[in-house]
Amino acid sequence: MRSRWILGAIATIVALLLLPAAAASAAGGFDHNWRHGGGRPGAAVVSVENGPYGPVLVVGGAGAGYVPATPSTPASYLYPAGTSLYFATVDPPTYGSSFFHAYQPGCTTTLFTGFTIAPESPISCTGSETDFNADWPAFTTTSYPVAGPGVNPFLLGAVYRSDLGAFQVTYAGHPLYLFDPGPDSFFGANFYETVQPLPPWNTAWYLISPWGTPAPGPANLETESPQPGTTYSSTVLAAEMLPNAFPGGATVSVYSFSADSHFSHCYGACAREFIPLYTDGTPTVTAGVNAGAVGVVWRADGSRQVTYNGQPLYLYNQEQPLGGTGGSAGNGAGVTAFGGTFNLVNP
Repeated sequence: MRSRWILGAIATIVALLLLPAAAASAAGGFDHNWRHGGGRPGAAVVSVENGPYGPVLVVGGAGAGYVPATPSTPASYLYPAGTSLYFATVDPPTYGSSFFHAYQPGCTTTLFTGFTIAPESPISCTGSETDFNADWPAFTTTSYPVAGPGVNPFLLGAVYRSDLGAFQVTYAGHPLYLFDPGPDSFFGANFYETVQPLPPWNTAWYLISPWGTPAPGPANLETESPQPGTTYSSTVLAAEMLPNAFPGGATVSVYSFSADSHFSHCYGACAREFIPLYTDGTPTVTAGVNAGAVGVVWRADGSRQVTYNGQPLYLYNQEQPLGGTGGSAGNGAGVTAFGGTFNLVNP
């Protein structure tokens, strides 16, 4: 236990020493070689792109994931400029990380070898930009990151990740990740990866706005009928997630929290386990949902959360998908934690 603490302390000391030096490099004092390419100097750049989810953060500069030239191919980037940036709801905020409190991410480099879809191919939640086992590669930097046009430099930062051996770019306290390379691609928006047969990262993934809030677009409320594997015997309220992965997206059970009034009391660890159902603008509804019962409340970070009959709605980060039949099990129903109980919602 002591040796682990010592190693963590050493890693943190190195981080504290390197980041100011890297900032000097960004200011023109000196350069460090790019960790994943052996030849690209400089800092990661974050820019803004407008698209179907509004203005969102993207990779700026030349790109990320530098691949050196070979005798037959020119140097390139695995993630060109314009590639979307995402954050994971399972990650705690990086604010408060210090010498005595090294950052502990929720999305880690631990390899998972029992993945149902590809059991022969171990995967990890994250890794370097050039780690092909990483599901969502971390957006890293060797110098203090640079804010492009439209990016708030006061929200931009970096946190040392001992599991990566590198600094990961952060925005508003959220570590940033890559997924789908290239501009104008928002494929990973509103991804929802909880437990198998999905990648078991216990998280939702969102684009991030220049204000540091999730950029999910308008939430869409649906209904979900009971089927083999569900915990409920009558129709319940649900939301659409994974909109770009399946035609019509995936239907996911939503929950209310007994400790809430008309505003959410679920923050911190609570909101990492029961993820607020975010929205930009007015939520949409499908048949069977009472549009008059749908509302929106503001959260403390400036994001907006969907309500139904005045109750804020949540997704469960351990929701059991029902495989080829579609839908979800509703297995978060009855979970008692964080001062209350989570329940399915009658539409």
